[in-house]
Amino acid sequence: MGLYYLKIFKLVSGLLSAVLIPLIILVVYPIIAGLFIPKKLKEEKPENHSPFFASGKAQIGAHRAGAGIAPENTPMAFDICLNNPDFKVHELEFDLHRTKDGKLILLHDKTLDRTTNAVEIYGRKNILPSELTYEEISRLNPGENFVADDGSMPFKGLRGDDIPADLRIPLLEEIIDKIESRGEYLYSIDIKDSGETGMKAADELIELINKKGIADRVMVATFNTDITKYLTKFHPETQRSIGVREGIIFYFAYAFNSKLEKDDLGFKAVQIPANQYVILRPATERFIRYCHKYGIAVQFWTIDDEKEIKRLNDIGADCIITNVPDKMYNLLYKDQ
Repeated sequence: MGLYYLKIFKLVSGLLSAVLIPLIILVVYPIIAGLFIPKKLKEEKPENHSPFFASGKAQIGAHRAGAGIAPENTPMAFDICLNNPDFKVHELEFDLHRTKDGKLILLHDKTLDRTTNAVEIYGRKNILPSELTYEEISRLNPGENFVADDGSMPFKGLRGDDIPADLRIPLLEEIIDKIESRGEYLYSIDIKDSGETGMKAADELIELINKKGIADRVMVATFNTDITKYLTKFHPETQRSIGVREGIIFYFAYAFNSKLEKDDLGFKAVQIPANQYVILRPATERFIRYCHKYGIAVQFWTIDDEKEIKRLNDIGADCIITNVPDKMYNLLYKDQ
């Protein structure tokens, strides 16, 4: 009986070895490559730089138009970023949803609960923007839960006519017109809806940016694989950032220093966290240089820590997307 179990043990061990050893190699090698060979590749920026490549210092991206300064994705936040004499931004990052009556609005979350008083006004939780008309959404206060640096909540409790005009959920076209009236800025626009709603949002977004003549300054983003596929198939000319599945494949290509064909890459930017992932570590100089070799801009989000902002700038990040663009400006640009 003991011999029988010994044979079974050897058989199972052999099978596990055949599976686990290649798996360990595939997982461990990218970690080593990402962490311990940060300067192996020489810098190879493309000859024709897009505006999304940094010229010297990292560009300042205002996350949700500066969510640490004012209620996120509101006209108030954009006005502060665009009109403040004490700091400047290069890119406005914001999020897109489609309403019940087909309006494109700025909102990050899947529901209206966190940022607004929607639960109070409409008497239930988990209200989707696609369930309300724009007129219904316009009644809400998107500054309801905003907390200022001093811990105060300056907009809490505002209702009806007491909600200022610049403190509301805006239409996409309104925000684009506001930005364009102040100069030529870059955009990162994240399509939050999936399925048919997300596809309609993509169509309407691209139609609008083409109409406004800003397509070369817009990077379209999405976490929804179906929308990434839709953009690739129906709007291949649109500048977009890397999709979730593409990102995993691309990281392994980087880890093995694989040679890629530029024409096969449908994305123009990598927008990723820095080193929040347990295994994958993309915030290295080597990773940035690998991306630049293939004409891909590198943007990191959401970075508010001063030391990390400085580190990412020093290793060549093209853009750092932050909730506190005023603080990032003071760190990198104030004295120039």
